[in-house]
Amino acid sequence: MDMTKPMTHLVKRGYEYTFDPDEQQLRNLEETLEAVRAVYNWSLSVFQREWRAKGEKISYAEISARLTKWKNQPANRWVKAYSSVPLQQIARQLHTEYHAFLNGRSREPAPKEHGEQVQLVYSRAGYYLKGREVKLAKHKEPLDIMWGLERPGRDDITSITVIREHDRWKLWIVAEEFVEVPRQKPPECGECGRVLED
Repeated sequence: MDMTKPMTHLVKRGYEYTFDPDEQQLRNLEETLEAVRAVYNWSLSVFQREWRAKGEKISYAEISARLTKWKNQPANRWVKAYSSVPLQQIARQLHTEYHAFLNGRSREPAPKEHGEQVQLVYSRAGYYLKGREVKLAKHKEPLDIMWGLERPGRDDITSITVIREHDRWKLWIVAEEFVEVPRQKPPECGECGRVLED
């Protein structure tokens, strides 16, 4: 083995930027946050009802199937006007959080009030990339992003999270990248803690 060549590791790396949404984007983002909050609260009620009434845990596949039926009910069809990606992502996130609670690793999740949902997670199915342009699903135009000196390669990006902080909007972009690290030189016999015999 050539110890002079560095090793390559696949790591996840986060990039944070700010952006200024236009009027259509702002309206869509604010309304999508409310749609995601509605799905979160509905999913939480399902988890609580099943556990308290039957003592059963629901799989993510089950809550996802129930979510599809719930969205098709007349009173809930309004959420279908928004990207399904962050709706599915919040159900997945709550599934993880509720199972952590059932296993004693965290407190029970609580329903969210108006304005408490501040993040939208978009997997690869929920955005379009072209050069420096990032366009989210259901948006007419790309986001006006204040790019920093560093930005991930488009093929490395795995998810984009939109974050509302009061009157500011941020993007948290997660990318999987290969990085090189130097190889560790194996210790000499006298350095490994073994007593050498004469």
